[in-house]
Amino acid sequence: MSALRPVQLQDTELPEALADVVAAWRELQRIPAELTVTGRVLPLHPEVEVALLRAAQESLANVAKHAGASRVGLTLSYMGDVVTLDVRDDGRGFDPAAPAPTGAPGGPGTDGGYGLGVMRQRLQRLAGSLEIESEPGSGTAVCASAPAIPREEAHV
Repeated sequence: MSALRPVQLQDTELPEALADVVAAWRELQRIPAELTVTGRVLPLHPEVEVALLRAAQESLANVAKHAGASRVGLTLSYMGDVVTLDVRDDGRGFDPAAPAPTGAPGGPGTDGGYGLGVMRQRLQRLAGSLEIESEPGSGTAVCASAPAIPREEAHV
């Protein structure tokens, strides 16, 4: 199973991996981005960590491609039996109810839009969810939520 984990999670826990992703994105995009971690950090089941890491990466990619944001904030919250990742930007926003744009390059894992469908499917497989709050001119908030399954339960 460890061979399938993203390189960012090979030798580190989720908060540190996210901090590295945010730092690299901030450096590349030249847009202020901060990560805040709340709650008691615990090692999570690898699939939960991968889903949240991928949600952060895809959300940041969407900010870079579509938002025109001047800043981004990520919050990883450990809340007992649930862990959430919120990604908020102050960009141009969009109408989440509108059809996804067409003509995006296709390929595995691509839904022709903003990658939100792929994130949602990944989280739903874990009994999690993905919520998007946005409107044109008001930025976007993406909330990825998953059960906080401890890593040790993965070996049962």
